[in-house]
Amino acid sequence: MKPLRLLRALAGAACVAYAWPAVGACGQPAPAAAVAARIDGAPLLAFSVESSWCMARAADPDAQRSATLALLIANRLLAGEARKRFGEAALWAGQRVGFAREVSIDDQLVNTLRSLYGTEMEGDLRQLSGVGLDSLLRPTPPLSDTELDAVFGKPGALRLDLSLGEAQLAQASKLVLLRFAKPGGGEGSVSLADVARRQNVQGRVALFARERDFMQRQARLQVASWYVLDWSVRRFGAASVADLRRVLADQGDVQAMMRLHGLGDDQHAGSRLLDTLAAQVGPQQVRAYYARQREDFVRIERVRARHIRLPDEVAARRVAAALAGGADFAALARRHSIAPDAGGGGSLGWVYHESQAGSKPGWLAQLLFTQAPGQVSAPVRSPAGPGRHAPWEIVLVEERVQGYQAADSEAVRYVASRALAREMAAAQLTALRAGLLRKARIEITRAGMAGEGPA
Repeated sequence: MKPLRLLRALAGAACVAYAWPAVGACGQPAPAAAVAARIDGAPLLAFSVESSWCMARAADPDAQRSATLALLIANRLLAGEARKRFGEAALWAGQRVGFAREVSIDDQLVNTLRSLYGTEMEGDLRQLSGVGLDSLLRPTPPLSDTELDAVFGKPGALRLDLSLGEAQLAQASKLVLLRFAKPGGGEGSVSLADVARRQNVQGRVALFARERDFMQRQARLQVASWYVLDWSVRRFGAASVADLRRVLADQGDVQAMMRLHGLGDDQHAGSRLLDTLAAQVGPQQVRAYYARQREDFVRIERVRARHIRLPDEVAARRVAAALAGGADFAALARRHSIAPDAGGGGSLGWVYHESQAGSKPGWLAQLLFTQAPGQVSAPVRSPAGPGRHAPWEIVLVEERVQGYQAADSEAVRYVASRALAREMAAAQLTALRAGLLRKARIEITRAGMAGEGPA
């Protein structure tokens, strides 16, 4: 690929990363430590580009290598800016509840390498042991209650914080959960501290609850992860594995920055920046957005409906069965409904989304607005406090008229201001990416252009 074409791809590179599913064996990786690009003098290795491209093709067979390279370069620049602007504490604010940043990146690295090269790894392990990973494990005596007490304290105590202090971790590091033989010779081990450092809040709960089976499973997972990384370093070199880990770290930091902007994989999560931008949206912008997106504000204006009110669930189920058998709704309302409108066949007439006085619909009206025309509802118990008698309702919407939310309503203002704020946040990120790419010194090597046809 010629540099001009690559620069065009860079200019349009999205500042997101691929969702990577498991794939089978990939193509031949690049030579160890071969450089695909230099970004302000720092190398991006071809191994990372090839691995990322292979994973991208699992999601989209038409994914282009040039687009993958452009994405990795853009992410490298954006991740550095994200750490500079926000700091890791703000980017990864949820790590006291979730997994720590380093743990998440390590897990992604192991999963990526296993997805790409797992078949080859397993083949090498079978040649070595004839069995598999279990053959590497060595008998290890279980930890005693006294040893666990030294780390977690006595069981049953009320705890507000399930994290371990330095003294507890130092003690836990002396307690071996699992020993294993290294394929190249020697012995390794997984300590209780190794397991504790890699847990989210649910995992810490299990550790403090002394769930020994959980500890052993986590230790075995760490042995498996160790083997994946050890095999990959021996196969591709430590520099290649470290560079791929940095690519994944870049991806995580960019996604975290997008979340701070109210974008990305969870647009319903809170965003202070989005709140600030939404507060800057004025009435004229809201009106313009409403004019462009009016169909997004369709609502049910009114419905013409009937209902049957029954004294209890038994009666409601009996009438519902008759309706399911084809009985006439109005006739059953006259015969069984305990509502004042029973004589009129349970007719409610037209029910409006808002009354002329501006009051909001009651619970029965809200039930009507959820029903499709011509379909009898299931029996629904009306709201009532504990221990109070509550009748049951069956409703039928005969006709529904749709309209639009008022342009000056609070609902329109909220939706429009949030949507416009997201547009502004996305524009800020796009401008930031373009500015970083303009200022950066990007050199594409021969290894970076490998695998592309003529421009």
